[in-house]
Amino acid sequence: MKNFLVAVLAIGCAAILFTGYLHWNDKTVVSTVKVNQEVESMETEKKTSTKKVNQSLDDLTANWPEQAREQYKQSVEREEPFTILIAGSNALGYEDEGWSVQFKNQLEEAFGDTIHVVVKSYDLTSAQFILENKLDELVAEKPDLTLLEPFTLNNNGKVQFADSHLQIKEIAAGLTEENPEHVLILQPTYPLYKATYYPNEVAALKEFAEENEIPYLDHWTAWPDPDSDEILEYLTEENGSTTVNENGHQLWASYLINYFIAK
Repeated sequence: MKNFLVAVLAIGCAAILFTGYLHWNDKTVVSTVKVNQEVESMETEKKTSTKKVNQSLDDLTANWPEQAREQYKQSVEREEPFTILIAGSNALGYEDEGWSVQFKNQLEEAFGDTIHVVVKSYDLTSAQFILENKLDELVAEKPDLTLLEPFTLNNNGKVQFADSHLQIKEIAAGLTEENPEHVLILQPTYPLYKATYYPNEVAALKEFAEENEIPYLDHWTAWPDPDSDEILEYLTEENGSTTVNENGHQLWASYLINYFIAK
């Protein structure tokens, strides 16, 4: 009888333990399922959030050349910065906190760490730029997009149209050799008050860009008529040369910001 009771107790304990195990196992399975569901939900929300952010950034590039937009999108997906190079003469006003600085700051604020902005300015003509091998400095930055002010004002009276255009092609070729997907955008230097020969050089630059299917940002359309006194509000005389003043830098920067950061 005693052995029987022991056996019954043993069976009862085993049954209790087994029932407890099944209950614990069910709770564990349910808990695991809930955790997995929560993780999946969080991942979905993260993907949705990332998609929205990427779409928002993509919307900002609405005005860019299509090739540049596609390259930027791919850079974001790879989590690599898209390099924008701003290059040209000393008209960039980099050291004087000019338009290029304002433009750079606005780009970085809008696009965050998805872009890398570099400014390179040279007090040279396009011929001197090539002869002094300054192109190597631009190529070394490995830009995805270059906004080039091709020394048009510095070339005034010193470099022929045809020669300056060949030098632009050389710059474009050097940048494309380093990065086959590179996109070049041209823009003129600032306008002058009642100039005669210089506007013809700028008109020739615009025609060259159109013939070679190079995007051209004609910021002159945002300035007052160069033959009117109103433009003097945006220019100043320094050491016998005409330069852009604070108003001019703001106007120039605003034009570029509105193009590169679509609203």
